Amino acid sequence: MPITEGSLVTLAYRMRDAQGVLLDESEHPVSFTVGSGEILPAFEQALLGKEAGDQHTFTLQPEEAFGMYRPEWVFQVRRDQLQSDSDQPLQVGEAIQLYLADGSDDAPILAYVRALTEEMVELDANHPLAGKALTYEIEILRVE
Repeated sequence: MPITEGSLVTLAYRMRDAQGVLLDESEHPVSFTVGSGEILPAFEQALLGKEAGDQHTFTLQPEEAFGMYRPEWVFQVRRDQLQSDSDQPLQVGEAIQLYLADGSDDAPILAYVRALTEEMVELDANHPLAGKALTYEIEILRVE
């Protein structure tokens, strides 16, 4: 049965960057419904027409994956402007949620701590894979 919109697909995958470095792989089979918005639309498109047992390798360009890297999304804030529910100190690489100061109901922004000084925190609101072409090696295990 070929994969179409609405198919429940179970697969195993490996994800590599442009240099071939393994960035992620499924420890267990992953299942999702094509067209449900659970995964990247371009990833879903690469699956259409494939069947259980197929192995396929494809590359998503940054704009098809996690977007282009935007340097303007790197910014600094004073440490005293950040509120935390944790009594643990901030660490480089940590992800934190930011909320707009106007109190609006907009979804929080996820940002990553890039650098710390005594007074300032440098944050990056880009996805960690932004700007990267990603190559997926998949094996389709089941199509329902």
